[in-house]
Amino acid sequence: MRILVTGAGGFIGSHVVRTLLAKGVPASALLLADANRFAAPPGAKAETGDIADPAFIRRLLEHGVKSIYALAATLTSDAEADFGKGLRVNVLGLIHLLEALRHVGGRPKLVYPSSISSFGGTLPETVDDSVAHFPRTSYGSHKAIAELLINDYTRKGFIDGRSLRLPVVLTRPGAPSTVVSDRVAAILREPLRGQDVVCPLDPATRIPVASVQRVAQALVAIHDLPASAFGDTRAMNLPSLSVTIGEMVAAVERRKPAGRITYRQDAVLQAIADDWPKRFVSERASRHGIGADASIDEVIEHFLRG
Repeated sequence: MRILVTGAGGFIGSHVVRTLLAKGVPASALLLADANRFAAPPGAKAETGDIADPAFIRRLLEHGVKSIYALAATLTSDAEADFGKGLRVNVLGLIHLLEALRHVGGRPKLVYPSSISSFGGTLPETVDDSVAHFPRTSYGSHKAIAELLINDYTRKGFIDGRSLRLPVVLTRPGAPSTVVSDRVAAILREPLRGQDVVCPLDPATRIPVASVQRVAQALVAIHDLPASAFGDTRAMNLPSLSVTIGEMVAAVERRKPAGRITYRQDAVLQAIADDWPKRFVSERASRHGIGADASIDEVIEHFLRG
């Protein structure tokens, strides 16, 4: 029986794979899938295909799967720009996976990364697991829908699901993208790589963040939690470091980077960031040792070490 990771070639997926290997999971136990070709660890089984294609999902499950990290997704800006693609990948793709698992049987564990984007509207200063969902983006709506589906398939005994709501995850490598969270990540990444960057947000904007290493560790940790760790919902927040954009900039500038940071506010991005929770906590996660990065300097160190 294998551990399936979809989106395995992506930013979070590749770190989940590293975390599983570091934990002692043999590469031969990993079944890794992605829409694009990617470098899989020696010994792991790699498959390339469309996760929204039921035939591709059925082919993956033929290998025998006991656990799934369902990480394949299209992100906020892409889901806003192409409504049909976002719905097909984020909602229909998950439904095809859940239905395939229902028919295969065996009640496998399914770990799913939800998002702060599932929250929106008027929020309390601190958002915990009990706050209601009123998403204001298609991506956030997809995440809220996914949480409900995972709860229901778990209630019916088809899967053992658990969802972890992620904050802004830092810092994606590679070229800058239009993804909203990557515009935030670029504030750290670009100057430290010797490139100038324009910060699109007001320096007083407060957001919850986590290093990708912390996120990968937390996703693996919730897989291993007993069912009794969950209450009325199979979802919990990832307790996160709360920082202002100004504090992020100051932390970068303390390192005397070769690249410069300037401010030019983007009203659209500012509106999205203003809709995010400011402080992100979970008593349930904290009780089980799942916590935040210690400081923004620690997040930067994680990025520099890769």
